[in-house]
Amino acid sequence: MVDFNLVMIATHQNELNIFKLIDSVNRNVKNIKVLLLVVSQECEISYQPTRDSSLSIVFINEVKMGLSKARNIALRYLSDKNISSEYIMFPDDDSSFDDFFFLNFFQILKTDKCYITPIFNEGSQDLYFGKRTPDGKILTPLDHQLIGSPNQIILYDKLKSKIIFDEKLGVGAIYGSSEDIDLFIKLFNTGEQFVFINNIYTYHPKKIAAYKNTKFAKIIKRFESYSNGFAYIIFKYRLYGFIPEYLIRTFGAFIVFTFKLQFKLAFAYLLQFFIRIKILITYFFNRNLYRINE
Repeated sequence: MVDFNLVMIATHQNELNIFKLIDSVNRNVKNIKVLLLVVSQECEISYQPTRDSSLSIVFINEVKMGLSKARNIALRYLSDKNISSEYIMFPDDDSSFDDFFFLNFFQILKTDKCYITPIFNEGSQDLYFGKRTPDGKILTPLDHQLIGSPNQIILYDKLKSKIIFDEKLGVGAIYGSSEDIDLFIKLFNTGEQFVFINNIYTYHPKKIAAYKNTKFAKIIKRFESYSNGFAYIIFKYRLYGFIPEYLIRTFGAFIVFTFKLQFKLAFAYLLQFFIRIKILITYFFNRNLYRINE
């Protein structure tokens, strides 16, 4: 018998969103036992679940570090404590849940499959990213536009026995994105099957809302970090067929946001088109940037 039906690992460096995540789990969890493991980076917090809640919370206090390194610390904690679970997932600190997630979660228990779920803009049923996808679709790396960290529901024993996060990837690391796609590809390459399911989902703040009050220079820096991360994935796994999409998507976004009269984002995406060309050239001539060494 396992200790939990689901383990969630989250990490944060401030108090801006983390309590919203914890509250949404504590308030809505039903029918299943959940462990929320929070890695607090120089931002020690505490939280007491309601008395009748089936949520358990563990806080690990650490110095500031990259997202993937923090998640690996949490994974080592689970291993050291010999904690067992059926599934594991990695919500962002600004993710949130409603009661439908937990009410419907029992449907996937004992199915021996990994799952990908939709992520909706907070307070709506509009997709945060990706596209409408039918139930039961088997996903591959070609479906990377559907894959994030918060929407992968992974068989715990498969992850625990084989996989750690690439600490070069993720917020605060050398390459500030694509740790989610890297995790998916690692599991996919070991033979794990990911199935899309629609009646379990998470929420995330809307992208445009997040950039509305962000300075242009910060947007450029963030976009470049994302671009570096995905280029790393392309060369690490030799997914060279992704290069046309890698370039076209930024130029397409420039056109879309221009027509929406959102010129700050439009110009940011246009610059990324040229930055991505430069990144690809850099990776092509420097294999050490993406050499696998984990």
